[in-house]
Amino acid sequence: MEKINFDPDFVPLILSNKKKTTLRKGIKSYPVGQLVELTVENSKSFAVARIKKVVVKRLKEISDEDAKLDGFESKEDLVRTLRRIYGDVKDTEFFTVVHFEVVKEL
Repeated sequence: MEKINFDPDFVPLILSNKKKTTLRKGIKSYPVGQLVELTVENSKSFAVARIKKVVVKRLKEISDEDAKLDGFESKEDLVRTLRRIYGDVKDTEFFTVVHFEVVKEL
């Protein structure tokens, strides 16, 4: 089963259904309907989720609504976190927005 890794800070948001998406730098392929293992620190599994939708957007196309689905208050908060994780990212760079639903907590 494919894995999607998360920062430990995001686990409570995911399990409480406040974080329903994740943004991944670049153009990634996640088949809709596929089950994926959600992990923290590249090892510990905490849930299984189903991919609901995948959308590719440039950073400048990300909206406040996208940010809220990702568990942030605003696009600015989301971009600040993306820069912490990925370093300097430009407005023209592509991100894959992965919509998911937790189907089982581990």
